Amino acid sequence: MQKSIVFTFLLFFTIKIVTAQPGTDLAIGQWKQHLPFTGGIYVTQSDEQVFYATKYALLVIDKADRALEQVTKVEGLSRVGVSLVKYNKGSEVLMVVFDDGAIDLISDEGNMTLLGVPQSSVILGEKRINDVFMANDSIAFIAANFGLTTLNVKKGLFPNTIGIPVEVRSVVIYQNAIYVTTEEGVYTIDLGAGLNIDDFSNWDWLGQSAGFPVAYEAGAMTVYNGEMHLDVNDSLYVYNGNMAEFVHYEEGFSIKYLSADGQHLLAGMTCDASCKGKVLVFDEDNNIREIAASCVNVPLYGVEAQDGSIWFADLSSGFKVEEGEAGACVPINVNSYRSILAYDIAVGDGQVWVASGGLDLTLSALFRIEGFSSVIDGKWTQFALTNEPALSGISDFLDIKIHPSNGKIYAGAFLDALVEYDPVTEEFVVFNETNSTLQLGEIDVTRSRVAGMAFDEANNLWICNNEAPEPISVLKADGTWERFDLTCTLENGTLEITIDDFGNKWIVSNSGGQGVIVFNEGDMDVAGDDQCIVLNTSNTVLPTNDISSIQVDLDGAVWVGTKMGAVVFQCDPFGECNGTRPFVEVDGFGANLLEDQDVTAIGIDGANRKWFGTQNGIFVMSPEGNSQFANFTEENSPLFSNSISDIAFDYNNGEAWIGTSRGLISYRSETTLGGNFHDSNVLVFPNPVRPEYDGPIAIKGLAQDATVKITDVSGQLVYETEALGGQAIWNARDYNDRKVNTGVYLVFATSSNSSNPDVVVAKILVVN
Repeated sequence: MQKSIVFTFLLFFTIKIVTAQPGTDLAIGQWKQHLPFTGGIYVTQSDEQVFYATKYALLVIDKADRALEQVTKVEGLSRVGVSLVKYNKGSEVLMVVFDDGAIDLISDEGNMTLLGVPQSSVILGEKRINDVFMANDSIAFIAANFGLTTLNVKKGLFPNTIGIPVEVRSVVIYQNAIYVTTEEGVYTIDLGAGLNIDDFSNWDWLGQSAGFPVAYEAGAMTVYNGEMHLDVNDSLYVYNGNMAEFVHYEEGFSIKYLSADGQHLLAGMTCDASCKGKVLVFDEDNNIREIAASCVNVPLYGVEAQDGSIWFADLSSGFKVEEGEAGACVPINVNSYRSILAYDIAVGDGQVWVASGGLDLTLSALFRIEGFSSVIDGKWTQFALTNEPALSGISDFLDIKIHPSNGKIYAGAFLDALVEYDPVTEEFVVFNETNSTLQLGEIDVTRSRVAGMAFDEANNLWICNNEAPEPISVLKADGTWERFDLTCTLENGTLEITIDDFGNKWIVSNSGGQGVIVFNEGDMDVAGDDQCIVLNTSNTVLPTNDISSIQVDLDGAVWVGTKMGAVVFQCDPFGECNGTRPFVEVDGFGANLLEDQDVTAIGIDGANRKWFGTQNGIFVMSPEGNSQFANFTEENSPLFSNSISDIAFDYNNGEAWIGTSRGLISYRSETTLGGNFHDSNVLVFPNPVRPEYDGPIAIKGLAQDATVKITDVSGQLVYETEALGGQAIWNARDYNDRKVNTGVYLVFATSSNSSNPDVVVAKILVVN
């Protein structure tokens, strides 16, 4: 019996993971992927498992009990973006091909990563793999746009590369000869003839004398029932080693794939955008049946298992299996986020909401229709025009907020409305120029474009009405509306807004070179008391007027991310307010904070540390921004991409939700948000600490930035630290980094509001 390869693989890569604390399934320092698993683009199988390539990762399905495993970069893949998978049953190796040409070879020994197929001078630029044929338990033949290469899947070596002057679409070994299909037809070479296969002049082209047309293209190919079956000019042909014969043609369809893992030949057929594809099943006598339409839409690949069930990779039909010959089509539902887009993230009350829109480099709409989504109690739900009639015609959601008191959701769509959603009643309200103060744009005169939003202390929702004549609107807590002009500037391309502790609205526009606009409406019921100012390089220390992000920290300071680093403002913007550029020294080199980075996102963790998202990953800085704690990149962490769109924190458990250009991911930081006083029941986790555990021990529920002392029962001081926000971390070691002995340890914590050093807030049992 073959091994369940990916289960072993997952164990290999997750052995370091520690037990999670209550309220989250993540341990401190652990990452979690939130990639879409909406459909397979390729499928392969072992005797026990089915392996689907999705656009971004792998889905592994156990044939017996249909248990699912989502395998991504977090679980050990080398990168994001899968194009093809092939399983070698002889060596029990799963070959994963990525869209950048890299290859992972996964076995029970772990994961061997090959950074790319051999270089070729035949095709310049991108190297693309089209097909893989497993010749034996060691050698895979790889058909690619640059020709043909072989790969030893056990050793990770490329023994041969044949520079065929046209793209190779498919490859098989049949009757001890290699056959490849191209746009020029079929080429072959006899492996027993003693010829140099690397020299393409030794290859033969199959023409009329072998039963093929005078001029033809050839595509998909496989060996079934002792004969080679292949696509010739969109028709199915069979070739016995001497002569080719026509088998079948489906009017209006092209052959996408041919597969013969089981008792039948599968032929996946595609057509133009106006019709659905189909899958035909041929038996040994060329009798044909068609797979039910409920299983097929845009067929990409399929495999037949030993029991006759057929597993389909389909572009838009999710994951489907036909159980038994002519059986029912069974969907396999996967709980996942349905997009890689995470333009804005809102976290609160145990919920996470994600806006799945976006803008291009010119800050123009991308017409993203994925809407917005939520994950509540581990279940993902999507709200989009494809499944919610109320959202018809609305796309490119750029911002999302949770109402601080009633829990309603507000999502701003660049195209083009403010959407209010009540999770309790499941009702939608759409606000636009017809029922609110939102206005049509001065350039885009058909749309009332909504971008950034922010709630103030009175629960009024302030809205960037992009390109409107009066570009700031407010939905007041009483349900009424008002709008404002920005009198200090002609700029109306408002894009992002945040509100400081004094009620000032800090606004980023989509006009490069503007700087930061600060607005205060004064008394909303009094006309003429508004204040407005533009902060830029002429009146502050801003290094550039190109602003990318803005955020208020836990102390009320305003952090502005520019295309040349970050600046902090801790002053009255309508008085003398130059701002500060923190100076940072890293590895002996000093510079202004991130002065060479485009700061695209700013997150504030429970300890008031700054998480700066850039085009080069995430920089975790001290509360003052003058020292660096960590730098996460796609090269040194599971981050899917170095391009960061947003960072938002769950202050209850320290989980950071991170949007990247290649998908949503989260990370459990060591910080939570503390209160003014310790919780009545300070939580320690894990507790007891067992011998096999060697990870961090979290002490949660402390007052903000409390001083923490850990002693043995005799009062001997073992360790002292400060809480990161409302949570302290201990590794069960003393000051000399020696693991402490078995016993009970006492936790004492003091803060500015709790100064009694004699009060034990928690006890920890360590067992060695």
